[in-house]
Amino acid sequence: MHKQNYQDILALVQTPTRYVGNEINAVKKDLEQVDLTFALVFPDLYEIGTSHFGLQILYSILNNHENIAAERFFSPAPDMEAYLLEKKIPCLSMESQKDLKTFDIIGISLLYELNFTNILTLLSLSKIPFYSKERDDSFPLIIGGGPCAFNPEPLADFFDAFVIGDGEEAAVQISNQVIEFKKQGDGQKKTLLKLLSKIDGVYIPSFFEPTYDENGIQVLTPIFEDYQKVKRAFLPSLTKDNFPKSPIIPFAKPVHDRLRLEIARGCSRGCRFCQAGMIYRPVRERSLDDLIEITGESLKTTGYSDVSLLSLSTGDYSNLPQLMARLLDLGQGHCNAISLPSIRAEKLNLELMNIIQKVRKTGFTIAPEAGSQRLRDIINKNLTEESIVATVENALNLGWKNIKLYFMMGLPFETSDDIEAICSLSKRLASSYAKGKKAINVSATTFIPKAHTPFQRCAQISLDETKEKLQYLKDNLRHRKVKLKWQGPEMSMVEGVWARGDRKLSQLLVTAFEKGCRLDGWTDKFDFSLWQKAFEKTGIDPLFYTTRQRNDEETLPWDHIDSGVLPQFLKEEFQKAREKSLTADCRENDCTGCGVCDFKKIKPVLHDVLSDTPKTDPGNVGTLKRLPDDSFKKFEIAFSKLGTARFFGHLELASIVQRAVKRTGLNAKYSQGFNPSMRLSFENALPVGMESEEETLFIYLEKDLAPKTIVDLLNNTLPEGLCITGCKPFNKLVKRKEQPSCYIIGFADVCLGQEKVDRFLNLSEFIVEDLSKKGKIRKTDLRKSVEKIFFIDLQTIEMVLKKYNERTIRPAEILTKYFELDEDVIKIARIKKITRRSHVT
Repeated sequence: MHKQNYQDILALVQTPTRYVGNEINAVKKDLEQVDLTFALVFPDLYEIGTSHFGLQILYSILNNHENIAAERFFSPAPDMEAYLLEKKIPCLSMESQKDLKTFDIIGISLLYELNFTNILTLLSLSKIPFYSKERDDSFPLIIGGGPCAFNPEPLADFFDAFVIGDGEEAAVQISNQVIEFKKQGDGQKKTLLKLLSKIDGVYIPSFFEPTYDENGIQVLTPIFEDYQKVKRAFLPSLTKDNFPKSPIIPFAKPVHDRLRLEIARGCSRGCRFCQAGMIYRPVRERSLDDLIEITGESLKTTGYSDVSLLSLSTGDYSNLPQLMARLLDLGQGHCNAISLPSIRAEKLNLELMNIIQKVRKTGFTIAPEAGSQRLRDIINKNLTEESIVATVENALNLGWKNIKLYFMMGLPFETSDDIEAICSLSKRLASSYAKGKKAINVSATTFIPKAHTPFQRCAQISLDETKEKLQYLKDNLRHRKVKLKWQGPEMSMVEGVWARGDRKLSQLLVTAFEKGCRLDGWTDKFDFSLWQKAFEKTGIDPLFYTTRQRNDEETLPWDHIDSGVLPQFLKEEFQKAREKSLTADCRENDCTGCGVCDFKKIKPVLHDVLSDTPKTDPGNVGTLKRLPDDSFKKFEIAFSKLGTARFFGHLELASIVQRAVKRTGLNAKYSQGFNPSMRLSFENALPVGMESEEETLFIYLEKDLAPKTIVDLLNNTLPEGLCITGCKPFNKLVKRKEQPSCYIIGFADVCLGQEKVDRFLNLSEFIVEDLSKKGKIRKTDLRKSVEKIFFIDLQTIEMVLKKYNERTIRPAEILTKYFELDEDVIKIARIKKITRRSHVT
């Protein structure tokens, strides 16, 4: 019942492909035949969550075990949530549409504090009690992991466990422990949690009792003598084994629609504000040969042609020029663009600059963080103004059109001169280098002190002060080549509360959720007034967590979490910030003594710089060849678009077909120029939600290919619902006859009567007006576009339409404008374009 109602809902919501599943490389297992089911939950919209590399890693690792099935869940958009509530449908998985509550383990990614209310959305839809103490043994084990788990306390009351640190090994160990526990039978959850606490990086919040002193400061007391602290889980090295070589190819519009290549983890630069730079230490690079082999395999399994290099500091990768050269060597149709984040000027040597000139340019980001050299020294940015200027100049000269500059307001020891320095530096760069169509985009955010950083005890500036500084930037950063963007001060304030919160905040989260807070990380969804009401109702003072400076003696909520970085090191770094003293990068200098490395199991993994790299193709992607234009001919391909494929939009469909062609290894013809595109076109663009038994596309492929080979290869790699039904060489001498289009329309209920249909068919004309794409009023005679309307049964009609004045008329237009059916009735109806008219004479 759920599945049928769910299909009706998909027809009603915006972007239904957020929810349909069936993506290429998705893994579907028989959940009755595995030992453990693992729900991987990303508490944000599909287009954000499906782009997250960590989720791809865990999905791949868990599903590589035959006895484990991992399926994905994402936050529903508000329209979807409303329909699910109305229809009493729980939160369902992407792969098999199973209720979240039926899984053995629910693993939730904690990437961003403003996603926390979305966690409750997902639990609420599946009627899972929020608080762990209210869930008996019949409910799934709920585990959180990710950077926000390094201060797990604000969420501690909701979770059974957290994974602190790298999750690759911990996820498998937890799964195996739960499998063993299930086999023993009749065990209590507390017994299982005791077993899980022995795994590196696993934090069990119920094993610590919170108390609060006279100042409201939380103090945790361990229940067990042998479980006093939780040390972060470390992955000693990045290998091919823990890389997803067949990542899921998302539908809809993911924020990162390209192959994501994690080239290194960790950063050694030591910026004092940066949590990621502390909690992901030490630097671990993937080897050059592994990266090329991974890329080769992944491009074959995905059909991507763009690659994004992932790292906290991509420009520091030891063999970046060689890596980029070898990636580009994979050739047209495989690697047309490499997405690069910021690269410091000192890294832009002649070799790298020559390679970059061959890359299609997207955005280029530089993060000075502070406008003045004084403040950059305080935060240990190790970036001079000369380097910033040189990087901007080089990037614009190399072909980038837009440079993004990231700055923070409210950094420790900041003065008004530092805010002015943001304006003067940005305007100076724009005036000197942003010529023609080139521009500078400045992004300003509020500094939020994070756990496990040298600035973890610092105060966050108040809401009023944030607004004052932001207004100064708006007033003084006026330049025709500079565009200023910022995060809302209210969003930063709420984020700051959660970043350093304690267990008292659990009631705040529930109250905010009950008042309607959803998708708070999205500017257009964030409603500060609801948060204000939640603060007021719970009596939580946000300033207690944000603007209050913590002294050195105060216990911090996360003191029991051992990130590997010594507390003494953090104190020394803060003192060096006071003194405007820099700490050198340990990659190129002596060990700084942060305490992470034991230089046995845990140590930096760097690869020697290679001066001459053989241009091999370990991934065996060299099956595509650059062929002359006369090697291709145009093919006409017929295909059907049925079932859930009806939800593909036209642009989605084009992307799906292009990537399918690449995965087959077929050589397609590309356009010329710096950004080549596949020579592919469609005869018609079907509306979202409409099925069709036969549509036509045109593509240029190698002329010696047999049509049957093309059909077989494509059908082996297209997603469910798309099927190639025919293929033949295109013959331009054969004139295509305009045939009427025949549609079968099945309504959910009886909503059309024969009498009204007859009245319409007896009209001499029925004129409607609308606006053309050029904004001109056009008139259409809908009656002349209709050949026949025929009842198959009380809820099903057949409609035959023909073009009117070169305009394609669709059934929905007739049904809304003459028959005045509700749009939702039409959306739920199954409209299928068929190839023959079975009932019409």
